[in-house]
Amino acid sequence: MKKIPRVPLIIGGIFALALAVVIGTTIALKQAEQGLKVTQLEGKFKDRTGATFVGSQTCKKCHERTYLEWRTSLHSRMMRDVRLEPLANIGDFVTPSKVRTFGKEDVDYVLGSQWKQQYLKRKGKDLIVLPAQYNVFDGKWKAYFPDNPNQRDWFKECAGCHATGVDPEKKTFVEMGIACEACHGPGSNHVEALPGYEIPTIIQASRLTPALAAQICGSCHTGGRDKEGKYAYPMKYQIHKGIGNIRLYFDEFTPATKPDYFWLSGESRHSNQQYLDWKKSEHAKVGVTCITCHDVHRSKSALEATGEVPNPLVVIRSKTRLFEDKLCKSCHTTLQYRSAHRIHTFGSCVRCHMPRVASIGEAGDAHSHTFRFMFPQATLKAGGMDKQPNACNACHHHKKTPTEDLVAFLEGAKKSDMPMPFNVHRKSP
Repeated sequence: MKKIPRVPLIIGGIFALALAVVIGTTIALKQAEQGLKVTQLEGKFKDRTGATFVGSQTCKKCHERTYLEWRTSLHSRMMRDVRLEPLANIGDFVTPSKVRTFGKEDVDYVLGSQWKQQYLKRKGKDLIVLPAQYNVFDGKWKAYFPDNPNQRDWFKECAGCHATGVDPEKKTFVEMGIACEACHGPGSNHVEALPGYEIPTIIQASRLTPALAAQICGSCHTGGRDKEGKYAYPMKYQIHKGIGNIRLYFDEFTPATKPDYFWLSGESRHSNQQYLDWKKSEHAKVGVTCITCHDVHRSKSALEATGEVPNPLVVIRSKTRLFEDKLCKSCHTTLQYRSAHRIHTFGSCVRCHMPRVASIGEAGDAHSHTFRFMFPQATLKAGGMDKQPNACNACHHHKKTPTEDLVAFLEGAKKSDMPMPFNVHRKSP
């Protein structure tokens, strides 16, 4: 009888033993993992219930790239401590000013940096908004509620839109500026989420209905008072973003309740009321929201790499996904130009459908977000540009043209034969 070689038998035995060890170890680890889930991570970490604020530094541990993009945004620099960042104070405290009644040494925090800057002074636990703001563009000081101390109580009038995790009763906040959790909600449950339940433990606007997604931005880009009338921001809404309805926590300004905050046409006449305009728009009806056009995470360098932004300033100013007309035409793809569009092919969708309705810091433009064309006829009816602006007069080329001529020009542009608009340019036939 032939002898079976021992070496193959030994090798086979070792392989079978190793396989048994691997299988046994895998089963044991799975059981241990399941036991850990049951004993330590059950329940609370499957959703947002009971979540608390942890700060953006915690978010950075997993989302480093997004964190670094946010750190270069205007949202992150909305509020800064000048004791930690002295150069954040960009106001001119050297040139004498009759408007400014305080000195640089009085400032503990600064608010804003692009169009205007305002200043806070700590007084015990309170933060007081000092009675002058610095307009960055023209380098001038402007009075800011000098005779109304109620308007200068930062925790009541401003805190919810300049800091994250604000508790106005305790007069505390978790983080300066519009940080991660200001939009994504308290993150403690997300940090320790049960594996497979990471998504339900945090807010993602792209996963919400259009109305709920827009409300997140709208909680700051609006105007009104909370239901109790104590705060100028929806204080109780901050931990309910993405789930709750902002209307249950906040009474928004309307033309009926606050006529001074709106033009006769219904468009907002103050900055930071974009949400109120958007709700009146056709965009709102079809689900085009803030994040459809804006991306607060992507930086100038990231957009330039895609070749999407020929003018990088738009990224700094408004964080749009594409530049002006290119953004509009990514949805509005009509090839035929009719009526007024036939003589404005050199112009901009934004200049006509998002005209300037207010100024920010004497230079920055606050644009209408109803996306409706503001007709010059409305200016004539109201009695002048100071009572009702229009898209035509707002354009640099036509800003001194009589409104009556612009009305006639538009009527002519609507006709199929496009007659020469002599009256607009004061020419005779």
